[in-house]
Amino acid sequence: MKKDNRKFHSSHLNKTLDYMVLTLSENIEDAYLLYVQDGRDYLELGGLENVIQRLVCETPELANRLVFVLIHPGDSVERWNSFSRNGTSFSLFLRFMNDEFIPEIERILGANVSRRGLLGDSLAGNISLNIALERPEMWTHLLVQSPAVSAGDIGQLEKVELPDWNVYQTVGTYEDEFVSSISNEKLYILTRNRQLYRSFLSKKITVQYIESEDEHLWKVWERDLPSVLEFFVKEV
Repeated sequence: MKKDNRKFHSSHLNKTLDYMVLTLSENIEDAYLLYVQDGRDYLELGGLENVIQRLVCETPELANRLVFVLIHPGDSVERWNSFSRNGTSFSLFLRFMNDEFIPEIERILGANVSRRGLLGDSLAGNISLNIALERPEMWTHLLVQSPAVSAGDIGQLEKVELPDWNVYQTVGTYEDEFVSSISNEKLYILTRNRQLYRSFLSKKITVQYIESEDEHLWKVWERDLPSVLEFFVKEV
């Protein structure tokens, strides 16, 4: 597996962000392209690399298709400001992703993209949803693990006309008790995820929705990650 560490300077954010591109082949043709928010955490805590290797061992032809773009937002405060609707950089981060980052990544890739998805946990799931809502026609897959969505995020979803996305959504039944270490507020993640799921259904979106008896923890998302990636690559 090739891991290419890169930097991207954003005019919108007025800073330089680290990102990584993971590929298994030099000859990507019909790309399955997945943008991963909290990318470093998915590598270090989620075991992403091992999950990809196992997936390709089971289905070798995926090696010529899979491209993962891992984005690192910065420290925990920068992450909250970028990924939360209440954050100071939220709207700027959306502009960075849609106007600067994604077009440049795909220009460099230079391949046809037949599947384009977003993956994120917690607030990274929230920003993934909002990135997709800006230009919904671009996306085929939205993969969110315990997304920390607010009433405002769900309200934004309800305003947008959506194509038939393929959504993978998980949440733990104990997650309403989670308190943000940055804002010191309960995020009511279970309650809001149930609302989000109902909103997807009202728009006739294809959703694989899973509730498990779990808390808001990386070990839960790590355990679930093989199912997430299998959902992304399966025939639809």
